[in-house]
Amino acid sequence: MKVMKLYGIGSVVVTGTNRGIGLELVKYFSAQDKDTKVIACSRRLSPELESVVKSNDNVSHVELEVTSIDSVQKAFHSVSNIVGDHGVNLLINNAAVKPSNDVGTFICPEKDLDNSFHINVTGTHTVTRIFYPLIKMAAAANPNLPVCCARGAIFNISSGRASITNARDSKTVAYRVSKAALSMLTKCTANDVIKDSVVCAAIQPCSEKTLSDIESALEIVGMIEGCSVKHNGLMIAEGMEVIPC
Repeated sequence: MKVMKLYGIGSVVVTGTNRGIGLELVKYFSAQDKDTKVIACSRRLSPELESVVKSNDNVSHVELEVTSIDSVQKAFHSVSNIVGDHGVNLLINNAAVKPSNDVGTFICPEKDLDNSFHINVTGTHTVTRIFYPLIKMAAAANPNLPVCCARGAIFNISSGRASITNARDSKTVAYRVSKAALSMLTKCTANDVIKDSVVCAAIQPCSEKTLSDIESALEIVGMIEGCSVKHNGLMIAEGMEVIPC
């Protein structure tokens, strides 16, 4: 079932949109329904993102640094002015960092662990916590819709390397440890928001390096549309496969 086409979606907030998958998600949502308000959040406005904003009346850029509470609060007020009393239907926490020299347990410097946690875990928590009143508002405004992305949803972009069960090496230590922590954050958040008819899940994009950013974004959208109350708190992959923690 194509949830977005069936029910429509009032607004989408995506973080980490300057390039890559985040940028492609903005392009996708802006093209699907011109009545959908798409808010692209990033630290700065890249030329690629600026082009998308200028060519689409339904796309707005909001400056956001996920590691700064002041920045997130300012972004919250900007987004509130854009969506009004309708709230935010869908929040996609895509902003993340992956240290380039993250190659093993005893080689990984402490600063890489600290920075990965600060952005991938604490930053995601800060954005979700501060933006949640808008998501809760959207879910309450659509009581006739099932629990899904068209009503109120939070998706944290994760990685297959977040799975402790499937860990077979020690590569990308800082990144995978932070993403494993993100899984627990996702579960805790899910436990708290479901009472408001909001779903929260982690999404694992395809790990195949041959997949383009556009293809990865489309895959993510498919998982978002397929997510329901039964996926609350889980990490899901292509085909709605549940990835073990």
